[in-house]
Amino acid sequence: MGAGLTRLIGLKRLMVVALLVLLFGCQSSQQEAGLLRVGLAQMPITLDPRFATDAASVRVQELMHRGLIRLDEHFNAQGDVAERWVHPSPLIWRFYLKPDIHFSDGTVLAARDVAATLSAVLDAKLASPLKASFASIQSVDVETDRIVVIHLNKPDASLLTRLNLGILPASMAHKPHQARNTVGCGAFQLRSWAESALTLQRVVHSPAGVQTIRFFSVKDPVTRMLKLTRGELDFVQNDLPPQLLSYIKAQPQLKMQTRPSTTFAYIGLNMQDEILKDVRVRRALALALDRKKLKKALFADLPQLAETVLTPGHWAAALLPVIPFDPVVAEELLDKAGFPRGKDGVRFSINYRTSTDPTRLRLTTAIAAMWERIGVKVSIESLEWGGFYARIKRGDFQVFSLAWVGIADPDIYRWILHSSMWPPKGANRGRYANAQVDEWLDKAAAANTQAERKQWYARVQRRMHDDMVYIPLWYDPVIAVSGPRLSGFKTKPDGSLLGLMSVAIK
Repeated sequence: MGAGLTRLIGLKRLMVVALLVLLFGCQSSQQEAGLLRVGLAQMPITLDPRFATDAASVRVQELMHRGLIRLDEHFNAQGDVAERWVHPSPLIWRFYLKPDIHFSDGTVLAARDVAATLSAVLDAKLASPLKASFASIQSVDVETDRIVVIHLNKPDASLLTRLNLGILPASMAHKPHQARNTVGCGAFQLRSWAESALTLQRVVHSPAGVQTIRFFSVKDPVTRMLKLTRGELDFVQNDLPPQLLSYIKAQPQLKMQTRPSTTFAYIGLNMQDEILKDVRVRRALALALDRKKLKKALFADLPQLAETVLTPGHWAAALLPVIPFDPVVAEELLDKAGFPRGKDGVRFSINYRTSTDPTRLRLTTAIAAMWERIGVKVSIESLEWGGFYARIKRGDFQVFSLAWVGIADPDIYRWILHSSMWPPKGANRGRYANAQVDEWLDKAAAANTQAERKQWYARVQRRMHDDMVYIPLWYDPVIAVSGPRLSGFKTKPDGSLLGLMSVAIK
């Protein structure tokens, strides 16, 4: 009897263990079914919307936070937390909030939360890097729980597009930087953040779709693609060198999507330089570039040629003539500008600064070769990123290559063209100066309607194009690669990851 009882107890224990294994196996399978694994080249620095400025932080935190407005595909303002708004005078914006929006801690979002968040960003003690973007705000008043009023100290037509700033509860808004301890009213909340992985959990469980998003830090692009190929990741976007694209296309289990982004690649020119101050020289350099050949040879022909900073689909973009590849006219312009070829075939020499990034260095080398065909000798100076960018920001260059990333509002033209924005105050690094352009930019900033703004910015873009302030190259592509478990993701021109909220996971 004793031995039989022992065997019976052992059998029951074995059955319990088997049942637990089966149960946990089912739970694990269910969790895995709703888990989306995303590879990032760099992890976010912060999930606090008051401090998020790097691309990774902005992309991840927007899954957790919502602002008064959001921007659509054409960068028009649409209501997010705001149900509607009115602009009764140039210095007043009144927003009516949607009812029943909750933070992830269960509290209801109210006008006081909006006011506290904006006031905190403007508080010098907080030292938010976004403070300058909201400098036109004089005060923020709460009329009712669902009505908030923003008073300006000067007209600011572009303020609306910056009000996608994530709203925090009033109890948190004035606290110091909360990089890993934040509460938002978005679809996801932070569950955990380790050194190599960050996990977001959907706030309200949905029977279908993504319940959990786990971001993994995988710096090396080859490793990211191998993990995607092996099924260890489900999704990666951007930070992929062109030489990997053929490998991706050859993998039958992977799906690659591309589209032009809002990242505008360009060549910067110092317009105070003795050689480059002549617009004929700047135009000759532009005409000597075969941009189609460059993007095909170096970037798998994915970029879309650009003529100005704003993408063609932007509501304020102007239709501009395409700069052709015409080295014959380029040489004629240089002759007329007083720079004939010398006995050695050289007209003049210029210094071209770039970073040590291999892709950037290859591009610079190819551009230099095209310029040398028209008699321009190019000295390439490659610097590590910090030193390179520091020199560019203070205007210490003749020629350089860079890109403007994530441009949403046409007020970028004030930042890069207005004569009051010479370094160190702004980003008019080439020191362009045109009194008429300054006037147009001032009128655009004070305009009351989008139609008025579009009119003034169209004039600015045409003059910028005529004066060859930049040599435009192209819009870099958004490249999104999905594994076999994911379907339904749609790329956005600004590289947003909000589309991950509505994808299907097998």
